[in-house]
Amino acid sequence: MGRTQKKTKREIILDAAEALFAVHGFDGVSMRMIAERGPVGLGLLTHHFPAKDQLFAAVLERRADIINTARLAALDALDKPDLEALLAAFLRPYVERIAEGDEGWRSYARLHAMMTQDARWTPVAAAIFGGVAEEMIARIQVVEPRLTPDLAARGYVLLLGGMVSMFADTRLLDRLTHGRLSSSDVVASFDPIVRFAAAGIRALAEPAGTDPHAP
Repeated sequence: MGRTQKKTKREIILDAAEALFAVHGFDGVSMRMIAERGPVGLGLLTHHFPAKDQLFAAVLERRADIINTARLAALDALDKPDLEALLAAFLRPYVERIAEGDEGWRSYARLHAMMTQDARWTPVAAAIFGGVAEEMIARIQVVEPRLTPDLAARGYVLLLGGMVSMFADTRLLDRLTHGRLSSSDVVASFDPIVRFAAAGIRALAEPAGTDPHAP
């Protein structure tokens, strides 16, 4: 059996920060709390990350690189997909890592949801996810050519909002169904969000007030 690779101090810091930010948010976590959780000295922490916002951005960037690589590979493997297949290729790498990866992926999903709801982090989100976002918007237009670039962009943002809300494990689904469904079961939510997002994006191509199912 091979030995488990020992984590670097930087990785220990990122793990501690990720766990704390996911529970308390950016404003509810101090650098001292992260140093104590590590545990690493506060001096070592600030040596690696002089400011808390730099640390928060580094936490977001770390797993984004993994997701971006997997998503682009999944998109490139598609051959004349419909909208559902395109959305599935975009969402599946995220779902698989949350469902099968270490607990940090669930923390990251909560952080991702926080990031999309706070304009302070829009520049960070644009820097780390912007390339994939532009690729998806372009591909949405290919599979649904009735959409203008602006409508495709709106569709992507709505897709993203549904994704982070559904996979952040907020327990809202549990409460609304009195425990029959669990928001932690991201695999069970995968097909519903693909179908929901595909129907919504197609509806954007219809004139306002039009019922696409009317005879």
